[in-house]
Parts: sequence; C-alpha cells; structure tokens
Amino acid sequence: MATLTTTTRYLLPPGLHELHKQVLEWESTLGLWKEELGFFSRLIPKYRQELRTRTQMQELNHVRFLLDYYENELIPLLETRLSAQKAHLRTLMEPRLLQDESTARNTQALLADQFSAFEKEFACFRDELFALLEKAVSRHKGQGRMHMQMQ
Repeated sequence: MATLTTTTRYLLPPGLHELHKQVLEWESTLGLWKEELGFFSRLIPKYRQELRTRTQMQELNHVRFLLDYYENELIPLLETRLSAQKAHLRTLMEPRLLQDESTARNTQALLADQFSAFEKEFACFRDELFALLEKAVSRHKGQGRMHMQMQ
C-alpha cells in the first residue's frame, strides 16, 4: 500500500497549507475506501450461497449495485476532482503577485461536502452489507452445527 506524506517542496501561505493538508487526507481516505471495497468484493462470493430468500437476494443485488457504483463511478469521480483541486492548489503555490484563491476555496468546500456525504453513505453501506453477511454467517454456522450433530 502506498503511503502519503504531508511534506511539500513549497513554502505555503497558512491558508493554502491547510487546503493542501486536507487534500492529502482525502487522498488517504480514498485509498482506504478502495481497499475496503476490494475486500467487500472478495467477501460477498464466499457467503452468497447462504442467502436464499427473495428479500436477501434483493438486498444482495442492491449491495452489489452500490459496490459497482462506488468502485467504478463515484470513487474515480472523486479521485478526478481531487486531482484537479491538487493541480489548482499547485498553481496557487507558485510565486505570483496577485492570485485569486476564491475558486480553490469554493472547490475545496464543495469537495468537503462531497466527501462528508459519501462518508455517511459509505457507513450506511457498510452497515447494510454487514447485516446481510451476518444473516449468511448465522445460516452457515447453523448448518455446521446440524452437520456436526448428525455425525
């Protein structure tokens, strides 16, 4: 796993330093989310057989849809926006007489809202997935007990 550092080659004004630090934190968060999504993608097939009811299958399909959406659309979109913001901050770090930071600050605020909203959504997704897998695990354990009793 790649590690991110908060060191920089630029001498940043205090405000830009905080924006830059926040971007680095978001990059780290995106990396964690990507790892979690990969883990969930590998975990689902292990317990898929244990989900038998129509409701459980609908929940599984919903979870798979969200997983696909997060992995293939939302996370890459956030990465693209974050990369653009990082590039914009880089241009602001170059020494110039007058620079307007308002666009960068507005973009940063928008990104903060998007990351906050996805963080809440992702927590709900995790809870939904774990509840579904808990049903599968309990069914799997129940079958293991029955098998042991029969022997």
